[in-house]
Amino acid sequence: PETIRAAQMAQSQLSEPRTVAFIGAPFQEGQNLQGTELAPQAMRDTGLSAAAKRLGWAWQDDGDIDFAGYFATQPSLQGQLPLDSHHDHLDSYREWVLGGMRDNFSTWIQQRWSSSSGSASAPAAREKEEKAKEVVNAELIGRGLKLVHDAVGAAATAGRFALTVGGDHSIASASISALCRTYPDLAVVWIDAHADANTPATSPSMHYHGMPAAHLLGWFDRTLPGFEWLQAGCLPESRLAFIGLRDVDPEEGRMLKASDVRAYTMRDVDRYGIAGVVEKALQGIDPNGLRPIHVSLDIDSVDPHFAPGTGTAARGGLSYREIHYICEELALTGRLVGMDIVEVNPCLDPPPPESKMHGDDPELQPASPTVQLANELVLSALGKTIM
Repeated sequence: PETIRAAQMAQSQLSEPRTVAFIGAPFQEGQNLQGTELAPQAMRDTGLSAAAKRLGWAWQDDGDIDFAGYFATQPSLQGQLPLDSHHDHLDSYREWVLGGMRDNFSTWIQQRWSSSSGSASAPAAREKEEKAKEVVNAELIGRGLKLVHDAVGAAATAGRFALTVGGDHSIASASISALCRTYPDLAVVWIDAHADANTPATSPSMHYHGMPAAHLLGWFDRTLPGFEWLQAGCLPESRLAFIGLRDVDPEEGRMLKASDVRAYTMRDVDRYGIAGVVEKALQGIDPNGLRPIHVSLDIDSVDPHFAPGTGTAARGGLSYREIHYICEELALTGRLVGMDIVEVNPCLDPPPPESKMHGDDPELQPASPTVQLANELVLSALGKTIM
């Protein structure tokens, strides 16, 4: 049967030597806040590869996708949203780390760049774009996400575990659509405070990072320029489960209730416990326990007490242990073939604690709390256990 063939494919694709393909996707153009583009390097710099190797994984990292370099070669994209230099911002982040991280990065960079006039153009351009009636920067976003789609597709075809590190949650339409090509029976667990299931007809902001789930489900009533590569509807509703929802737009909620998507809110977590919700989610999207699984994890699913470094924080989120439990359970299925980790914003993170706590991974270097949590969650998804 097709389901058995898909499960066998998932197992064989990740056969020994198991290898993580770290895909740095510092893409922030799906929304209007800087900082998420720093997350891939921040996670690298704190020892994630060494910690994964300790779990028995090999590691492949070809560096970050160079979106700005690609866009600069595309005449049709000139004049769209000005792109700040990722490398300049990254150099400043590294300088902050080497300086001891006594203030949060946002405060530090504002003090350094307070007299700079060059940084004012991007917010002004974004404000202008937000007034448009179409998806903001659709063609630029679509063309950029095609690079993510191709990188994830190459990793999956080569039998790697595709770890895609954003950036904002726009990248999920690229990573998941690529994995659907390699694994036609793919099931997806989407962990998020927000459903990201608006369409161009329902979105209040017209920012694409609030739309990727709807795009994958085939809910758009139009083809966006730049997204010709994406097969809308490649992910059937019955194979998508949300966990941790607590900030959903009214029309978005109505569409979810009318669909076959499994949508578990924080009230469901309160009622059934996290173990019950995870069990229900997996039973719903993978009733025979055979399908390959991808997890798309937005760090804002976690309560801001534990993950303050994100741009769309909402109270009442998952606890430290609840989010780890989800990742641990998905790893225990033996069928996890990919992971997105998105919306980690080092610019909004407080400095790291003065010292490590007992039980912290010895391979991970000091990091701001949300970066540290993101690394820990990747390790849980790769099979790290308490005992």
